[in-house]
Amino acid sequence: MNKYFLLISFLFFTSSLIAHENELLFNQVNLQAQSEREIPNDQLTVILAIEEDGKEAAKIASNINKDMDWALSKTKSHNDIESRTLSYNTYPVYDKRVVVAWRATQQLELKSTNITELSELVGELQKRLQVKNMSFSPTKETRKRYEDELIEEAMIAFKHRVEIIKKHMDNKNVRIVNVHVNTGGGYPGPVYAENRSMSMSLKSAPAVEAGTSNISVTVSGSVQFF
Repeated sequence: MNKYFLLISFLFFTSSLIAHENELLFNQVNLQAQSEREIPNDQLTVILAIEEDGKEAAKIASNINKDMDWALSKTKSHNDIESRTLSYNTYPVYDKRVVVAWRATQQLELKSTNITELSELVGELQKRLQVKNMSFSPTKETRKRYEDELIEEAMIAFKHRVEIIKKHMDNKNVRIVNVHVNTGGGYPGPVYAENRSMSMSLKSAPAVEAGTSNISVTVSGSVQFF
């Protein structure tokens, strides 16, 4: 008796699920709304490199280590600047399949929201290192703050579009079936620097302009009119 009861209950539950799914597919509309904004780039990241060429690999490595130790010692007094060493590569230089020399390089990454201080440090480090890349971006805190505001705006825009569609539907009751929130963008504008700052100019701090990044939030989902 219990087996029959369980079977009937299962069939009833399954039928209810199918009916519910079919109901959701009725008068269902997919919508999307987006909000975007230009936000300030308040963080500067600089990649510098030490490059050495020579016939003795050990001597090249020693020179790079000395220059990197010097660069790291210069950054220690700057508490507002984050620093870390990146890749270290050594590879042979060939001439007719014969190794005639060695080339090695190591990179140093510096990052700070104190753009003036970092620019001045980079100008000093160019005595021994070369600037390979400079890029601006919003900090995580800045990005999150603006994303939260954009989520509010995108949700309001999403609901506004629901109301527009509601005017043209026979059924006026609305319920949200699902909602997806996607944050994207964050593409920084170009970093402006005078040509002299990207060369081997000594003691000259790079002339830079932070610019802005574009971020966007998209709210998409489905609503049902019943």
